[in-house]
Amino acid sequence: MVQWALDGAYWRSCKDCSLTDSGSTLQCSRKGSVSPYSTTTLNLGMALKHVSSHPTGSFAEERIANYDGHLLSNLTGAVTSVPADSSYPIPSDFKVELEVSTLNNSCTMYAGTITLNNPTSCFYLNLRVEYSWACGNSVNNQGWEIVGYSDEDCTSDPVATFMRDNQGTCLTFSTGVKGFSVTPLWNAD
Repeated sequence: MVQWALDGAYWRSCKDCSLTDSGSTLQCSRKGSVSPYSTTTLNLGMALKHVSSHPTGSFAEERIANYDGHLLSNLTGAVTSVPADSSYPIPSDFKVELEVSTLNNSCTMYAGTITLNNPTSCFYLNLRVEYSWACGNSVNNQGWEIVGYSDEDCTSDPVATFMRDNQGTCLTFSTGVKGFSVTPLWNAD
């Protein structure tokens, strides 16, 4: 059985997920009791119902359904709104890289590569020294919006935005960038 968490976060119990059967089935390795991980599947084409055992020995019913093409859970209550369809397809590879430099050198040489593959409201690489990035480029960006901010809390005005349409283009920052927000532009429900 798949262990669903409130507000998503399936990665707490599932890993190595992939689409099989021409995209109609989600297959994942999940934490199991017999071995560390075992394989489980979800048929994405129909409403799903599975029963999970709780530590108390009681059972609770969870429902996941296809709402206008969006796989949503009503675990926390009835689904009241369905997100708008995105023009970005689900990528074949979620990994995106940022090549960054602390020198304003038009990306002729990079100081480092940051690999991202999860949405986050703020990512800050704590090097334990004061620094900021001066320019950068995204690689393998199949649908992420990565926004650079001049502070490590990502509360400043946006300084730069990396998207699929400008990958491979060196962006120089008017002020140094310290933090990044990472948002998928495809429907990630």
